[in-house]
Amino acid sequence: MKHLVKGGVTATLFWLLCSTAAPAANFPQLSQNSTSTTPEMAPSALEESKPTENGEEAGQTMPEAGKAIASILPADAPIVVTINTKSEVWKSLGRFQYYQLVIKIVSQFLPPDIKFDYAKDVESWLGEEVVLAYMPKIGDAKASIESNFLVIAPIKDEKRLQPFLDKLQENTEEAKQRQYKGFTIIELETTISEPKLPSLPLPNVNSPRKIQVSSASKLDKAKPEKKSRTLAIATLPGYVAIGLSAKSIEQIIDVSQEGSPNLEQNPNYQQANQFPEGGQVLFKMYQNPFTFISLLQDISKDPRLPVPLPKAYDIKPERLKEYNSINTLVLIQPEGLRFQINAYRQTPRENISELRPASETILTRMPAATYSAATGRNLNQQWQILTTALSTEPELKKWLTQFRDFVRTSSGLDVDKDIISWMDGEYGFFLYPTKGGLFKMLGQVIGNDVNLGVGLAVETNNRDAAETSLKKLDEFVKSFSGGVVEVNTQTIKGQPITSWDVQGDSSQSLLAYSWVDEKTVVVTTGFGAIADLVPQPYILLPKTYNFTTATNSLPRPNFGYFYVNMGSSLSWAYAFIPREYNDNEYVRTFKELMGSVYSLSATSSTTDNREQFDFLVVLAPARKEN
Repeated sequence: MKHLVKGGVTATLFWLLCSTAAPAANFPQLSQNSTSTTPEMAPSALEESKPTENGEEAGQTMPEAGKAIASILPADAPIVVTINTKSEVWKSLGRFQYYQLVIKIVSQFLPPDIKFDYAKDVESWLGEEVVLAYMPKIGDAKASIESNFLVIAPIKDEKRLQPFLDKLQENTEEAKQRQYKGFTIIELETTISEPKLPSLPLPNVNSPRKIQVSSASKLDKAKPEKKSRTLAIATLPGYVAIGLSAKSIEQIIDVSQEGSPNLEQNPNYQQANQFPEGGQVLFKMYQNPFTFISLLQDISKDPRLPVPLPKAYDIKPERLKEYNSINTLVLIQPEGLRFQINAYRQTPRENISELRPASETILTRMPAATYSAATGRNLNQQWQILTTALSTEPELKKWLTQFRDFVRTSSGLDVDKDIISWMDGEYGFFLYPTKGGLFKMLGQVIGNDVNLGVGLAVETNNRDAAETSLKKLDEFVKSFSGGVVEVNTQTIKGQPITSWDVQGDSSQSLLAYSWVDEKTVVVTTGFGAIADLVPQPYILLPKTYNFTTATNSLPRPNFGYFYVNMGSSLSWAYAFIPREYNDNEYVRTFKELMGSVYSLSATSSTTDNREQFDFLVVLAPARKEN
């Protein structure tokens, strides 16, 4: 448990402080000795940074100190990440078996000589959160990680901070200190050695039959490349600020002393800083879309990056003009971990038709043991939105045109009019276990039972158009196969089934479909596969405990679900792992780890002022040790 708390709360501080250091004898005291000579910061920062004696219930809001840190950040800060450092919140993760296993695995790779006591070295002085932020660009200056990145942590006991810094600072050149508007900024210059691979002599191409063997003495000795890194540290009233240069620290001092607008006063930040009830907020991230894109474009061009970032050159801020802020949350719920993204609109929408609740009856067409499913509504409308978006990019528009032409020339069907236009109700794609159908034939070929069926259930308000399209597909497959595939109609429990049978044999059916009610058609991979679904599955997916647990806490109304039953999905996947790997230590560890995840689920929803995406990981409870 100590490893869990230590790893989650102090990872950032540990990385920054351990990578560059100063001998304890040479490291100057950072705390100001006299409050009378300390420049005044924003009053709200000083007042709100004081930890409450009892502390509020973790979960519904982040610690009060979050507002205090926001009061010393610029109002147009591109991105602000806040990590909850309350030990009781991190300890609560220990009730899940997944995290017990993760800590067990990670602890095996920790160096045995690490001596680190979180409660003594960090928790004794650290406030209730740590903030990682990027400062906005100043004028025409190019942004970079070195000049714009900043870590801020509230201090609840300054006397305990210095021993922590002294303990971590080792093997660093003498620190330099300078004053900026009355504050002492410590700049540490350190040299980082990166090993260089030895170079081998090139083989003699004129003697191909001779193998040249170079002795170790002839190899170029690996000489590490030395690079310098700067770390800037300063203590402000109630906080410790750490940056990769002094520029970011100077910016927050300017905000506090010059009376510049701060992030706490930004109404977009205030709106994005509201959290759902019933969960403990572990992590939150606020983004200003406009300043973030500008920052990302600069950073992605920086040649000093150790790992290249995805190019952001073509992302135009105009594309994000509809939104004024984006908020990301990670919450601990009784079921597991929940990830949430909220995109807040500049102007609230009126008369959003998508807000009407859906019946979700399409879920009743799926069996209880469904491996995974993706549902939604009005596929026709979604296709139109997608094609409109693709048409704005020349390359994607070209691909879209080629796809439409290919379908038209090969089948005689128009994708938009014949296939998609009638899909205006609820729909669902799903994978499920079945012994029959197309994949049974595949299993006979590979010598393994595939036990898989693929299904599509679609509701329509235009059945005539749907039947016309299906008949066109029937005619196409007969013509294309040269008569090898026959289209037959059979019944299962009185339910008419149309099946594409190879040589007229239903046991070799490629596809089958049936109208299970007046407005719903179910299409599957073969006659044997659809037999498990008509007239309806024996046990319905929405009635299962696993599905209800995965979706009950998600918002309604919504645009549909993405769902994975990890238990049944993993059982299916493990059947394809060769037996000789079952005794492999890594395979066993992987199975144990993944087996502690019950399900994955996601949905998207909208209101008049925001769009929301939720992703839930349902985790197994920790097992009691004997």
